[in-house]
Amino acid sequence: MPLLPRRLGLFGLGFSRQAGALLLPLALIASACSSTMSREQREKQIEIHTESASVNLVLGEYQRAEDQALRGLALDDDDFLLTLYLGRALLNQGSIDSVLRAEYALRKLDTDEDFRVALSLGEALERKGVALEQAAAGVESGERFTPAPDPAARARELRADSREAYEEALELFDEALDLQPGDTEVLNGLVRVTAHLERYEDSLAWGEALVRIAQTDRLWFRRQVDRPNVSTDDEERFWRIIRRLRDLERSVRLHSATILHLKLDRTEDALAQLDAVLVFDADTAEVHSQRAQLLVVLSRYEEAIAALDNFLRLAELEFDHPDVQRAFRIRTDCERALARAQGA
Repeated sequence: MPLLPRRLGLFGLGFSRQAGALLLPLALIASACSSTMSREQREKQIEIHTESASVNLVLGEYQRAEDQALRGLALDDDDFLLTLYLGRALLNQGSIDSVLRAEYALRKLDTDEDFRVALSLGEALERKGVALEQAAAGVESGERFTPAPDPAARARELRADSREAYEEALELFDEALDLQPGDTEVLNGLVRVTAHLERYEDSLAWGEALVRIAQTDRLWFRRQVDRPNVSTDDEERFWRIIRRLRDLERSVRLHSATILHLKLDRTEDALAQLDAVLVFDADTAEVHSQRAQLLVVLSRYEEAIAALDNFLRLAELEFDHPDVQRAFRIRTDCERALARAQGA
């Protein structure tokens, strides 16, 4: 039996026949080789492929990780870690083709055996939901062809399928959190998928929980950096973790600000989220740009001008870039609004 299906379809798309066809030669080669292997030799080869897949995942070499996982699975198609690594490798390649293959591989595993299974399958279903939602929007607008006689009905079907994928992803993230309380990747998944389901207050609550953990972890690692005898390697590793936690908190707060302003009409609260980012990251142009837009909505024009100046100073963009030109236009509008207010 092949490790993955030859073709998986999602609104008429599937992974390439060439990719699927690669599985059979691998299996045949492995079968021919393994027939001459002792049990110890086979186990050693599986161990080598498992370690190589793991290392390539860490290095971001996802196609190589996939290849190593497939080679190992050709020797033992029930191996838990190799199946998990295959799912992670496919998931990180990003295309809908690889996401569908990741889902298929991960569904072979028990989600209660390791929180990473529920997390990974949840991520696959979330991305599947996004693809279905985008397809529905394309069908509705006419930008995406559908052979269905009623495009509007087809779009509704795609949206229903999208919501079903999101709902299952939410259940899986909940299960992963039960297995690994406080895991930041799981919490991040809950932040995202509840927003997809338009459960905005839930998304904000999960975001607050994630930020608290990220701040606590960042403080702990900062203290490790300050230890008197910390090694150079450990110090570099701690700083990488600190930067990752900063990036995570920034992305969550930007996400929360968007929900608060656009979905819940709580612009002051959205601004507070962006102000909180400036406490630990005052050098990201996007944050100043978003602050400026919110300050304009709140008619706080002097502060908006200052935020726009910060954006223009930090943005590494050409003068004629649309974002730069828009910032200058908004700045001019703010100056005019201040002049009108002073002349009133």
